[in-house]
Amino acid sequence: MSMVWNNVTKMANGLVLGLAALGLTATAAVADEVVLYSSNQPELLDVIAQGFKEKTGHTMTSVRMGTGEAMKRIAAERANPLCDVFWSGDLAVLDNAKADFASYKSPEAACLDAALVEKDAKWTASNTHLMIFMVNTDLIPEAEMPKSWADLLDPRFKGKIVIGNPEKSGSAYAQVYGFYQMFGDKGLEKLVENATILDSSSLVYKGTAEGEFALGITMEYAAQRYVAGGNQKIKIVYPTDGVISAPEGAAMIKGCKNPEAAKQFMDYLLSKEVEDMIFAKYFRRATRPDAAEVAGMPATASLKIFNVDPSEAGNAKKTILAKWKKLVLNK
Repeated sequence: MSMVWNNVTKMANGLVLGLAALGLTATAAVADEVVLYSSNQPELLDVIAQGFKEKTGHTMTSVRMGTGEAMKRIAAERANPLCDVFWSGDLAVLDNAKADFASYKSPEAACLDAALVEKDAKWTASNTHLMIFMVNTDLIPEAEMPKSWADLLDPRFKGKIVIGNPEKSGSAYAQVYGFYQMFGDKGLEKLVENATILDSSSLVYKGTAEGEFALGITMEYAAQRYVAGGNQKIKIVYPTDGVISAPEGAAMIKGCKNPEAAKQFMDYLLSKEVEDMIFAKYFRRATRPDAAEVAGMPATASLKIFNVDPSEAGNAKKTILAKWKKLVLNK
């Protein structure tokens, strides 16, 4: 009996040594599943899942929902987290929910500006949305297009502008917050007077592309998809007085079931390889300063950028939305 046991022990030891010779460990050979809550489009999530599995051997299962809904669900699951990572949502929203996130400073974040990593590493910016004007030239000729945010205050654009509802959309709130920082109460009043507010941010770019609206305040990536797709009626205007930059990020969930695989997933998302791919294929600008540029799109360094501080934007949200709601009701 002892001889049999000795042989089994030798075989087990041999397996461990064999794995070690290959640079592996017994635990590394076990694939884990990372559960992701995300508001991103299905095709992007599919590409990320495939690439992550090829890179690490781990699987990624995504559950799609809006950022606000995801924050509520994560809070409701505190006692028993059902997801490991959230990606991606406006940093102001993530900052307000950071009590539910675990601290993790990815090595890939070493190149990022300090403002793009929460001070305790509860969230990290993965990409940024530039807020631009999407113009349908059938309705506003190129010679008459606005060049700046200040131009939107001009009465000649009254009834021609559409914007998402900042009470329901994180991107629309970033647009309104940035605009408020530039022009204050009077500017906000004039914007509400000139613009039509739509319930969904997607209605802004879809309606502008289809000729229902003349000018949409929207995200660069959303408008660029139509330009890249050959819609010659659509022109993108980068405001000369400052292109509002609203970063989005990723966060690991506190108490998640697969923390080591979740860390690897965060590293994967923040890597140059993945950020470059997302920018090239989906037009979402990377936060990494070493990211590659994309042909046909202006280099980030060539634009005047108006950065939004996520903490300040989050702290000001109730006040600004109260002002906004009052102006809309009195319109």
